[in-house]
Amino acid sequence: MTVLILITAFVMASTVANANGTQGGRRLTTPIGDIAFEVVGQVSNLSPTVSKQYGYLSHINGLSDSEIFTSSNPTMQNETTALFTFITDAVTERVITNGRLRIVNRVGTTTIYYDDTPDGTFADLESFRDGQAILTLNYRQQVILDTADNTFTVVNLLTVESAESFVLGNELLRLGKDRDHFRQFYSGAPPTGTPALNGVFAGYAVAIEPADPN
Repeated sequence: MTVLILITAFVMASTVANANGTQGGRRLTTPIGDIAFEVVGQVSNLSPTVSKQYGYLSHINGLSDSEIFTSSNPTMQNETTALFTFITDAVTERVITNGRLRIVNRVGTTTIYYDDTPDGTFADLESFRDGQAILTLNYRQQVILDTADNTFTVVNLLTVESAESFVLGNELLRLGKDRDHFRQFYSGAPPTGTPALNGVFAGYAVAIEPADPN
């Protein structure tokens, strides 16, 4: 009877862990200093204080292209076939002018989604929120805009706040764990035209020391 109770308790605990995603599944890990994932995206600055940055993951350490896109054709591996998308909801804290440079500081949240029936389109930023939220990250950003050549570079600090399990193929996976820490780099161009189009960017995230090693 005691053995049966212990087995039942273990199964129930495993089921709950898999359901809430905090324990279940194989966790993809990236050695410190290596690229954890790459992104392609666009940015819509909806007001002087509100910025939405969104797009898709074009590479994930530990997964193949066939596990990231629904198309095996490299020319079709884009937002319409990407299984992993993201949206950053950010608020501008301040803007500093230094000669031809404008420095923008933002904070917010980046959420990565898994959508097994992708339908992303840059015409609708909410299409990148269509799916299961599998990774939520605290976000701090510094943008450096060069007004002379109209390009920008970005550094983000990302800290995992929650990681949920998801099923890819026949395997239960997680992209990370609480307190995983990444430094992310973007290069891009701001909105242009009348009316202004979205800004565009691409970049990558590098695994760094956990925010809280304990």
